[in-house]
Order: sequence, then structure tokens, then C-alpha cells
Amino acid sequence: NLAPFLDDPDCWLVASIEDYDLDTGLARMGPVFRERVIAPPAAPIITSASDALAVTLAHLGRVDPDHLAELLERSPDDALAQLGTTVFQNPRTERWETADAYLSGAVRTKLATAEAAAALDPAYQRNVTALRAVQPEDLKPSDITARLGAPWIPTPVVETFAEQVMGATVRVQHTEALATWTVDGRAFSGTAAGTSEWGTPRRHAGALLHDALNSATPQIFDTVIENGSEKRVLNVEATEAAKEKLSRIKDAFTAWIWTDPDRTDRLARIYNDRFNNLVPRHFDGTHLTLPGASSIIRLYPHQKRVIWRVIADGSTYMAHAVGSGKTYSIAAAIMEQKRLALISKAMLVVPGHCLAQASREFLQLYPTARILVADEQNFAKDKRARFLARAATAQWDAIIITHSAFRFIAVPAFFEREMIKTLIDSFETMKLTAADDDRTTRKRIELLREKLTDRLEAIADRRDDMLTIEEMGIDQLIVDEAQEFRKLSFATNRTNLKGVDPDGSQRAWDLYVKTRFIDTKNPGRALIQASGTPITNTLGELYTLLRFQNEDALRERGVHEFDAWASSFGDTRTELELQPSGAYKPVERFSEFINVPELVDMFRTVADVVQKSDLRQYLKLPTVRTGQRQLVTAPASPAFREYQTVLADRIEAIEERKRKVEKGDDILLSVIT
Repeated sequence: NLAPFLDDPDCWLVASIEDYDLDTGLARMGPVFRERVIAPPAAPIITSASDALAVTLAHLGRVDPDHLAELLERSPDDALAQLGTTVFQNPRTERWETADAYLSGAVRTKLATAEAAAALDPAYQRNVTALRAVQPEDLKPSDITARLGAPWIPTPVVETFAEQVMGATVRVQHTEALATWTVDGRAFSGTAAGTSEWGTPRRHAGALLHDALNSATPQIFDTVIENGSEKRVLNVEATEAAKEKLSRIKDAFTAWIWTDPDRTDRLARIYNDRFNNLVPRHFDGTHLTLPGASSIIRLYPHQKRVIWRVIADGSTYMAHAVGSGKTYSIAAAIMEQKRLALISKAMLVVPGHCLAQASREFLQLYPTARILVADEQNFAKDKRARFLARAATAQWDAIIITHSAFRFIAVPAFFEREMIKTLIDSFETMKLTAADDDRTTRKRIELLREKLTDRLEAIADRRDDMLTIEEMGIDQLIVDEAQEFRKLSFATNRTNLKGVDPDGSQRAWDLYVKTRFIDTKNPGRALIQASGTPITNTLGELYTLLRFQNEDALRERGVHEFDAWASSFGDTRTELELQPSGAYKPVERFSEFINVPELVDMFRTVADVVQKSDLRQYLKLPTVRTGQRQLVTAPASPAFREYQTVLADRIEAIEERKRKVEKGDDILLSVIT
């Protein structure tokens, strides 16, 4: 019934006044017909400094000493003194923060900053004391997994390993910006250790050490002459021999690295400072009052928690299970940020089948919200310009569009061009500074440069005849069902690794560029993602998730490139697997995560997680009668037995035709097969 009114931006306000059941097609009058759904906020009753802090956070979203003083009718210093260790002044920003915000995150870095500040101002000594109390316990070497190629392992350690274990002096260089290692392994050439003990005659130990550091899989080819032309053919036997020696080098390094006490202490300190320095923040949104929200709808604690997290921390991944109420959480997060002037105009991107539901629920929670909704009809070629103009020329609280329509909204071409040119220039600089014999680094730089150049040419052919995301005034993107954007391209040497696809999609690149552009306008709040299935298939998706939400954190730890990230947090295994042809083939896959606690800490710094088990206290979820999964075999129906009979007759007929085909008639036989 809404179809004739879809061009009217208020049609979804009309739809929100009824409760519509998608399954049964029945609609009932909503609460607005029976009772007041919006009430003026009640005056807060303040009896303590903690009450004043809760009201200040609800009203302003931050700790404001002047507002606290006004509520408590005291001076700012007295108000802060009453709060005690509930708030701290950050010496880096000189702003006051709640204890949960200040005593979380990179606490080792914060401690060093606080100690330096305390040396100049004794008032910061309370910061030092509090930060020392929350420092993560140092991991023991037995808790740390070290692999060749991990970016936190210094090059002298690898050189020492080659000298002490492999019996040759080599020179190792590490280009952290590209996660590329270079090994000058000429000392292995022609030696028994290099071509027999640790290598093969076709690939010496120095080259295999180079492969291990760069996460590359050795492949050895023979050149043969066919029909007068040269052809490269994989030598399976020589390749498998090289892989066996490569595995031996990796195992030897893992067994050797923690054997020296001094080296052990030094490496453990490096790892703890770089990776074991995060304390996830615990958010509590119980103080939120959500002005303007319908009083009929009661939000669960986990919803208020993630709303406060978005307000306080900005970019967030809502990893909430299906049924947890993500739409209400998103709507409230948008409206609260707008009320606090943290954002101006948000764009909510949802799958096409969720557009009506998201729009209706948004207005059920906030009946006075001004939203603009666009489906595929609004983005038809003859209506697209009109819709974008309407979006740009009014103060909407949110613009809701579908995934497919989102691609039609362009980022300014100059920004995308400059973004790509900057990457190309940086790669050219690295190529000039790379050693002449550093073939891996130079080859990898050239491959990345070619891909970026192709993308740059595609932008040059694009016509900018539509309003861009900048001209529309969008300063935050909220993407629901974000797993649809999980394939962001990355460079890797792991060309034979199954389950990880480095070739990204245009959809993911489009979101990535728009996110980077908005981040220049509204730093830290560019992207909110939501999904009930944040990781659907591969390890590479978690890497992509972290790139979208906090790429700077990856860069700080030297794991911004996939190979470096995978060497730090993943282990691979090669096993024989049955192929569709019936033959067995060695296949390399990720077998397990390593250094899991540190990886989880990185994930939890950007993700708010709600699992199905967390919802049982709020929702009436069915339980399995015996408490565990059961396999129930149902008797075959008459229709299914008839289908089996027909199928068996057809198979027998095909087999009979195959038997009648003469043995040499390969073409006809293949058609029948």
C-alpha cells in the first residue's frame, strides 16, 4: 500500500504508526493510537557527585568540570575532588576522562606519558599509580609463538639463527612498510649445508630462508620445448623436496629462538610492549536517557552499552547476534551523536530486503526523526539526481539507502585520485630505496603499482555529474550486514593458500575510500559496522575488519600488511586433499590461530560482541530438550520414495547409453557423461 507514496519522504513516518507482521501480513495499530509515546524528559535528581557525572555524560557525552560544578553548586576543583579516582586528566590532551576510558587502551604507552608528566607536575602521580595497577601481566616466552616472518622479530635474530643453526653468515633486511624481507644467502651456494642439509640442489637454503620470512611457497619449474616454443612446467618432485626443507627451517627456528636467556628476555619485552599493551574498555550505558526516544520501547542493557560505546569511542563494529535489536541500537546511536553535535548527517546503508523494516523501526523509536529513505526506484537514472539534491539541501537526521544504491554515491574524484597517487608515489620511493638485488620487494612494489594505476585510469573515465558524498554533507556511515563488504583487496605472497582470497571486490574498495574520505572530515567517527556474522569464512576477513575500523592500530604494530599479520597470528599446514578429479593434491590452509589473546584484544578494541547466549535472559529462545544437538531421521515420504525410483531409473538409462558407446568415441562419451 505504500508503493504510490514512496517518493514522499514522510511515507515511512506513516508506516511507523502500525505494527506490521512480515510473516502473516497483518497490521495492528501501534502504541501512538493508545498512549503518549514521547514525554518531556524528567528533571534529574542529583544527590552525589556520581549522579552529576552520569547527568553530564548523558547531556554532553564527556566529562566537563564546569557542568559538574554547576550541577553540584560547587567550584570545578571541588567537584572533581569529590569524584576522586572516577575521573583522570589525560596529560597528553589535558582533558578530563572517565576512569574506564583513561585506564584502558594502550596502557603501557599511557603509563610512559604519565610518568613523564608526573616528573614535571606531581598532580599526575595519581595517574601513574592507577595505570600501574592495570598494566597487563607480562607474557612468558612459553605464552608467545614466534614464527619466521613475524614483524616484531629483529633482523639480527634471524642472522644469528642462520649462523648458529644453519651454518652460514647471511645479511637480512626488513622493509616493514611492505612486510618484505630480503636475504643475501650467497654463502649457502654450493655448500653441503645449503644444498643438502637445509636446502636442495634446485633451491638452496638461503632462498628457502627468504621464502620462510616472506610467507612464500617455493615452486620449481623445468623448461621444456613443445612445438618449437619454450614452456615452463612445474617439477612436482623438486618442489615437494623444497617444501620439506622449508618446513624444517621453520621448525628449527621455532625450537631455537627461546633457547638463549638474554635473547628470550629481549624478545619477550619487544612482544609485550608491542602487542600485550591493550586493555579493552568496559562500557556502561545505564546513564543514558535518550531524549526524544519513544517511552514505549525499552532498550536492553547491551543496546545501551553499544550506544554509549559509539558516543564515547566513535568507530565501532556491532557484532551482535540476530535478534539482539541492532536497528534500535543504530537509530539511538545516530540520534544521540546528532544531539551531542558529534555528527551532522548520517547515512545508514542496509540490504534491500531490510530497507522497509529499518525505516519503520527507526521511526518507531524516534517518531520525530527526519529521515530520507531511498530504494532502487529513487536511484533509477531519471530520479537519482533529484534524490541526491533532496538529501543535500535539507537537514536530515539520517539517510537510509540500500547496499546497491550506495555505489551510486560517489566520493570526490580528486580525493580518490590523490589517495591512489599518494600510494603510487610511496611505492616508487620504496622501489628507489630498495636494494638492487632485492627482487622480491621490487616485484611486489611493481605489482601493487600496476593495480593502482589501472584503478586510477578507471577514475579518469568516470563522469562527476552527480552530487558527491561531500556535497551531501555526510559525516558518518553506518553499514548493516557489513559482512557483504568483507572482501577488501590486499597484497600477499601466499599465492597457494586456500581459504584466503586477496582479490577484493569493488564494493569493499568503494566503502574503504568513502570511509577514508569521511575520516578526514570527522576523524574517529567515519564508520560504524553491524553484523550478526562478522567472520563468515576466512581468516582474511578479520584482517579486513580491523583495516576498516582501526588501520592505525595495525600500522603501529607493524601488521598492516596481510603477510605480517598472518605471520604474527596464524599458522599454516599443508595436507593432501582429494580433488574433484579424484586425485590427491597438497593444499596449504590456515590450521590455527596463534597468539590468540593479543589478537582478541585487538578485535575487542573495535568490536562490541553480543552472542546468542547473552540474549537468553532477555528473549524467550527455545532450548533443545536434551541440552545438546540431536540427529533425527524422518521416515521417507511417498513422494520422496517415488522421486528416488525415478532418479534411479534415469541413472540406469544413462549408464546403459554409456555402455553402448564405442570405446573410441570420446566426444560422444564426454557429452553423455
